[in-house]
Amino acid sequence: MVAKPITETPASLREAMWIDGDPTPSPLHLDFRPVLELLARLGYTEQDVDGWLLKFNHANRDLVGKLELNAEGALLVSPMQSKKGAGDEADTLIDLGNWSREYGGRAYGSRLGIRLPNGQRYAPDAAWLTPEQESAADRILQDSDDWLLPFCPAFVVEILSRNDSVAAAQRKMVDYIANGALLGWLIDPYRRRVHIYRPGVAPETLDDPDTVSGEPELPGFVFEARRRIFDRRQSG
Repeated sequence: MVAKPITETPASLREAMWIDGDPTPSPLHLDFRPVLELLARLGYTEQDVDGWLLKFNHANRDLVGKLELNAEGALLVSPMQSKKGAGDEADTLIDLGNWSREYGGRAYGSRLGIRLPNGQRYAPDAAWLTPEQESAADRILQDSDDWLLPFCPAFVVEILSRNDSVAAAQRKMVDYIANGALLGWLIDPYRRRVHIYRPGVAPETLDDPDTVSGEPELPGFVFEARRRIFDRRQSG
């Protein structure tokens, strides 16, 4: 169970770094440890918490964009995507999906929930499973419609929205890499930057790149970040 005895407010709940000029950070962080501790006392397993969180998401999907849970017991409440934000996600997923149909594996959007080994429940804006991961997911999950993938995709993408906490998004990327991702992109449409994460090396930042390459982890995948996201944001 992800909950720990309540002693002090986790750092993730004290986060105060978000895009300049925005009055409220997003996602909103709520201390959910009392609920998790209650579920633990009631004998809920990790899989039970997965199912409960999915039902909670479904019950609130007309009110918020998505609900995630970090290892410190913070419930991350994200608002519905704006038109531009939804377009950014769609364009990224379309290009990733087109590439994966040629190369193999499968691309997913933010409806894919994952449970990392250290207890986080996240839903990346875009992700790609290798052919081996896709086969493993099919074996593990079989015919279940409500599930959280119990391992991290090989490639994950997060796209900052206007109110997103930059530091929280960066922490999430570190979590992905620490728990099995081979490559991660944090795309910042407002500063026109792409932060690239890989295991064992410091993050790399590209300023206003025309394109971003997925090599060598995603052979042949090139995303036109400037045309697809940065310039469209300015002209929209």
